Amino acid sequence: MKKLSHYQNRILDNLLPPLEKTNPLNELYRICKLYKAIESDQDSFVMGKFKVSVESNLERHLKTKEQFYNCNYFKDQYKELLKYYILDNIDSTEVDFVEVYIVSQQEIIDKTFRHYIKVEGYESLEVTQFVQKDFFDEFIRSSKKKIAFLNSLSTVKKNTTEINYDNPYPEYFNSYGYEIYKDFTSTIKKEIILAKMSFLVDQLKKDGLMNSDKSLINIFNFLIEKFDTNFGTATKFKSDYSTKPYLPLYQEIKKRYDAVSS
Repeated sequence: MKKLSHYQNRILDNLLPPLEKTNPLNELYRICKLYKAIESDQDSFVMGKFKVSVESNLERHLKTKEQFYNCNYFKDQYKELLKYYILDNIDSTEVDFVEVYIVSQQEIIDKTFRHYIKVEGYESLEVTQFVQKDFFDEFIRSSKKKIAFLNSLSTVKKNTTEINYDNPYPEYFNSYGYEIYKDFTSTIKKEIILAKMSFLVDQLKKDGLMNSDKSLINIFNFLIEKFDTNFGTATKFKSDYSTKPYLPLYQEIKKRYDAVSS
């Protein structure tokens, strides 16, 4: 390891937590203030220490959020969480709570969850970019168990009117996901539609309307094989696209099915 400069040592000292017990969210605010200096210095060793500190505190913080409760604790707290949800959301029902919570778990499973830390004088810093590849693995396992638990609740099943949707591909689409897919794609001209389909698949997965067990490359190949989708020369979905051109149409279509299902 190269000899660190006085400046680098000072940064590393600032990354160290206080000796007393710390609040992980406060720690995230504190250490993220150092990011601009660390980024501009471009020292891989210092950046590595920064990432470790962020990940450690982010994990501790997320475990205090109801979205990230482990499955057993979530089951124990279910009635309390439901009670407070209904108090905070007038005219809501248990079905509403379950739907909202499942969507939150799908974000974790799809690794689309993002957490921003406000850094004074700069744009908010999205900190999940600093975690290791396997950071969400434990949370994902728990999220899948929680979704299974929620789907098994008899009270939710009793309050939900079963509607038969057209879905010839249940291994890929959930509920009215295929209906939205048909309506959305019917508005698309026969052209290279990589960005549009990247948006649609991403949005359907976020809303729990596509099977979370199917990988993006699996879905990509399925759309080519079954629907002869024109992706041009691309071999995978785009990860960088604007939602602005497509979101209003998607929301308008989804609203039709939400109204029937509610």
